[in-house]
This record gives sequence, structure tokens and C-alpha cells, in this order.
Amino acid sequence: MRVLVARAAVVGLLFPPIAGAQTLSLTESQALARLSSESPRERAVRASVDRVRADVAAAARWPNPRVTYNREAVAGIAEHVVMVAQPLPVSGRRRFDVAAASARVDAAASRADDEVRRLRADLRLAFADLWAAQAREEELARSVERLRALAGVLERREAAGESAGFDRLRAEREVFEIEADRAAAASDRARAQGALVSFFAAVPDGVIRAVPGAPPPAPLPPVEELMARAEARAGFAALRHELDAAAFAGRSAGRRVVPEPELVAGTKSSTAGAGDMGSIVSVHVVLPLFDRGRPERAAALARAAQVRAEAEALRLAVHAQVTSWRAAALERRTIAARYREAVTSQAADVERIAQVSYEAGEQGILELLDAYRVSSAARVRQAALDASVREAEIELEFVSGWEMP
Repeated sequence: MRVLVARAAVVGLLFPPIAGAQTLSLTESQALARLSSESPRERAVRASVDRVRADVAAAARWPNPRVTYNREAVAGIAEHVVMVAQPLPVSGRRRFDVAAASARVDAAASRADDEVRRLRADLRLAFADLWAAQAREEELARSVERLRALAGVLERREAAGESAGFDRLRAEREVFEIEADRAAAASDRARAQGALVSFFAAVPDGVIRAVPGAPPPAPLPPVEELMARAEARAGFAALRHELDAAAFAGRSAGRRVVPEPELVAGTKSSTAGAGDMGSIVSVHVVLPLFDRGRPERAAALARAAQVRAEAEALRLAVHAQVTSWRAAALERRTIAARYREAVTSQAADVERIAQVSYEAGEQGILELLDAYRVSSAARVRQAALDASVREAEIELEFVSGWEMP
């Protein structure tokens, strides 16, 4: 007995209960509020938009002028020529290139919005995971307290000669087994807390405690309504912007057949005679005989076809996800409610009946401990079922864009 008590004490020191530490209680909405624009994950997502936005400035810039200086000397006579050449983007390609780059920025912003929604969904899943781990650890802690109380009663009865030593030893063994399970549950809870904290901009002080709300289950809309909402998601909007960008790129390629002139102006001076200085004005035009933008037009058409195929593939994938997650949410709700009604609500009665039967000598210590174990497992299973319901609801909200009231 001394060895068992010593081991249980060591486990209690290594894995202290949640109530013994400083706790920070957070609801799901409060946890979401900590996923602010200062969060490293959200800043990393938004930074991709700034990178693409630089392409707009690159497409809008004017070409730099060219300065040319020539000196020619023959038979003691030198001529100096200074010219400045400025290309003139008058074909309209620059305007379409800017529009295409702007459309790509809109697409990147839409994708960033979708990634932020995914971050929020992952945070909510981490919150549900923490709550389930928390519930398991707390239930095992309650089981340990009940079994310790039982072991204390049996020890006093054994000392008075009213019960056998086997009952006490078996109860103490059960305490040690549940303590080991509680230590593993504490490890799972710490892991879930770390996963949740990784979404925050700063690590909070103390131990985080998940405080779930208990709203009544909202009825789920039909698949058709969910799909209508899903097609307004940022992922579909990003593909529409990509299609616009491909269209503008194609129009820009079509303008490559329009020559863009280069205006040249300068001066020419000579050491012959009085060293007079004259002016130079010329216009250079590239004739589009060989490069008529066919590769660029083909690339734009191929990109447009690719985006249309991606949109159709996304629509089919989202429809499958909406259908499956809606069915999963309904099925998990039914199972969780049925389990709560048939099993969890009767757990206390099972323990009470087993206790009375043991006191009356109708059952042995093994049956009593089994009743405790089964009741505790039922409460832990109920928490896992409720967490699985929340997981299905969160995933359904993400894939459909529908928010549960």
C-alpha cells in the first residue's frame, strides 16, 4: 500500500490538476478575438497580398528614357551627337497589364480571406479539442477522488475487521490505474493548449481553460442552400478574378500588333567651320512582322481554360464536402443525443445501484469498480461525441460559408 500511495503522490506532483494552477478561461468567441491582425499566422497570410500588389506598380511604370552620346572624328574634324530616346506606350498594352495585375491582386486577397477563414476554423477545432481533453482529465480526476474515498472506507473497515484486505488492495490498484490515465489525459490537455496558443499573437499567462457555450443545435439548411452560399465564398471569387486577369492578359497580347514608337531628340555639333550646333529629331517604330503576340495570347487562353476547369473541380469538391459534412453533422448529433439519453444520464444511477448492492453483499468489489469505470467512461465518451459534433459543424460552416446562428 505504501508503494502505491507513494507512486500516486509522484504522479500528482508531475501532473497537477487544472484547478491548482492559474487559469485563463476563454470562450470560443474570446479565443477567436485573439486571432487578430497581429497574429503571426494571419500576418503571414496577408503578406502574400502585398507581394502580389507590387506587380501592379511594376505594370504601371513608364519605360526609362535612353541617353546616347556619339563622337566621330575624321581628318581633324570631330562631331558630337547627344540624343535622348523615350519609348511611348501608346498601344494600350500598359492599361491592360495594369488591369490584369489588379485582378490578380483581388484574387490573392480573396484567397487570403479564405485562408484566414481556414485559420479561424482550425482555431475553433483546436478549442473543441482542448475542451474534450479537459473534460476527460476532469472526469478522471473525479473518478480518482471517488475511488480514494472508497479505498479509505475499505481501509477503515479492514481495520475494524468488517471487510477483507482484497477489497482495499483492489480499490487502491484501481486508484493507481486511473491516476495513470489521468496523467495521460493531462498530457493530452497540455498538447491541446499548446495547439490553441499557437494561433494567438502573444502567449497568455497561466493555463488556458476552454469554456464552451451550450447553444441549442440549429437546424441545418438543405444542400442546395448551402451550395448557393458556398459559391459566394472567397475561393470561387478568387477564380473569377483569375479569369478576369487572363482576359486582360489576352487583350494585352492582342495589342502587340500595334507599334509603340520611340521618340528621339538631341543635338549635333561639329568642330568644322564655326562649330555650329544643330538639332536631331527622329521617330523609331518596331514593325510587328515576327512577334505578333501569339505565344502570349495562347498562354492567356490556356490560363482561362485552366481557371474554368479549376472552378468546376472546386464546385464538385465543395458539393461533395458540403453533402458529406452535413450528413456527418446530422448523424453525429443523433448519436450524441441518443448516447446522452440512454447512457450518460444513467451513469449516476449505475454507480448508486452498484454501491447499494455492494453494501448489501449482493455484489463484490470487482462489480462495484466496474460500475465506476463504466460510468466514468460514459462521461468521457459523451464529451468526445459532443466534440465530434462540433467538428462536423465547424467544417460544414467552413466549406459552405454558412454561419450557424
